Amino acid sequence: PEVQFLANRGYAVLQPNFRGSTGYGRKFWEISFKQWGLSMQDDVTDGTKWLIEKGIANPKKIAIYGGSYGGYATLQGIVREP
Repeated sequence: PEVQFLANRGYAVLQPNFRGSTGYGRKFWEISFKQWGLSMQDDVTDGTKWLIEKGIANPKKIAIYGGSYGGYATLQGIVREP
């Protein structure tokens, strides 16, 4: 519901299935081991950069939020990509 709320108000929303997301098999899950804040975060950063390159997102108007691991990814995004 949050994604639809934002999208219906004109926001571009990136909701990535970063490495380790469930539902993609054991290998996809295992590549996330010991990668919190590393390659898992790169998936979020790469997706954001792609949106900017395609002109979908304005680099001066990027926001990030999340809960559970998404909360951790939010903190890492603020620290690594201010």
